Amino acid sequence: MKGISKALLTALLISNFITVPCTAASDHSVQESFVSTAKMSRPRIALALGGGGVRGAAHIGVLRVLQREGIPFDYVVGNSMGAVVGGLHCAGVPLDKIQSVLADGSLVSAYLPHFLWCRILISPFRKVYYLGRQRPYAGLVSGDKLKAVIDRLLVNPDIKVEDLKIPFSSIAVNLLDGQAHMLSEGRLDDILRASATIPLLLRPVPIAGNLYVDGGVRNNLPTDEARRSGADIVISVEIDNDMKPVPARQFSSFRMVFDRVMNATLEQLDEDKVHGADIVIRPELVNIPILSKDKRYVNEAVMAGESAALKVLPRIRERLHQSGISTN
Repeated sequence: MKGISKALLTALLISNFITVPCTAASDHSVQESFVSTAKMSRPRIALALGGGGVRGAAHIGVLRVLQREGIPFDYVVGNSMGAVVGGLHCAGVPLDKIQSVLADGSLVSAYLPHFLWCRILISPFRKVYYLGRQRPYAGLVSGDKLKAVIDRLLVNPDIKVEDLKIPFSSIAVNLLDGQAHMLSEGRLDDILRASATIPLLLRPVPIAGNLYVDGGVRNNLPTDEARRSGADIVISVEIDNDMKPVPARQFSSFRMVFDRVMNATLEQLDEDKVHGADIVIRPELVNIPILSKDKRYVNEAVMAGESAALKVLPRIRERLHQSGISTN
């Protein structure tokens, strides 16, 4: 009975985390690097990309508009799916290719393998299975498939963050000290995977003697980190699911109650974060789940990102013009 209770608790925690997007200490080495390497006459622009699973496809739409309209940026810091999309883009991966691995379900499959619920039910018996052997870090899924998907997209899977043309950092929580940190050195695939590792679902990612999981646990929208990079202009992309009124009858579901409470909490957390941005882009992402293999959700999120970016484009141009930056 005790084992079954643990399995049910794990299921609830995972169900809660993957249905809502998920603040704290950060490392400063990237700020120093960005400030020292981005020596230019014009003001510097940083992007902060929030986490949100499939909703993170909205970042593709935003980046597509910025690219098409000639809006420059000099540094990207992202969390979870914001880190995956932003980091791959900084590595030169075409946006269409990033969208394709979301649309065909291959990226989401790294989180939702077949027979996931069977893994949840047998998880209490890990002690017996690994009797006499060293147990791996806790997680229903190894995370190797997530790494493989990222590596397939990269021209050079061994590329390091320091070698990217556009400076980049991801946000991840170190389980050893419980704090959110910026990861801006080492293999790109490692720091992307660390930032997007949903705790309990995927195993924590070991990097340089630390253990990392999704940064959304403490810092879902790294606006402050973008500002501390030395940027003169910060553009934040918030991909929370808007809190629209829902009928009372829906709260007969435990999952709905959990989702509603967490969405309300996280929306407030991200709202506090956006105050440090010069421009905030908020795609309309109502009813788009965190993890889904349904292509239509990906396409909806991308279109929502494009629409939101186009909506604030005049403000972006005005802000850049005020700083002496001309665009196409």
